[in-house]
Amino acid sequence: MLPTPVSVSPSRLAAPSPDPETIHSRVAAYVIADFGITADELAFGTRGSPRASLARQVAMYLCHVGFALSFEGIGRLFHRDRTTVAYACRMIEERREDVGFDRRIAALERVVAGTECGR
Repeated sequence: MLPTPVSVSPSRLAAPSPDPETIHSRVAAYVIADFGITADELAFGTRGSPRASLARQVAMYLCHVGFALSFEGIGRLFHRDRTTVAYACRMIEERREDVGFDRRIAALERVVAGTECGR
């Protein structure tokens, strides 16, 4: 009897992941558009407005969950400490309990990964 084939999603068969800088740029562009903030607000050295802070947390979360970048690597991209990235990911995970917020993040995950319809 032949072993059952392992199912691999088409996105996993695609070309290797882009470099972290490319991932950061892609994620940042979509998060900036979704949250209606500027690139400067996303990259702001301090916390900034609540909207910008949440957008930054979402961007860090998407880099980690969507592209498996390490907390340390994401911290370098966002000029933050790895513990700040870990905190951001925890906060977004907790907020995903809210159905509306979860849908928004799921949509961003699909778009950032390039799996949105029309791609």
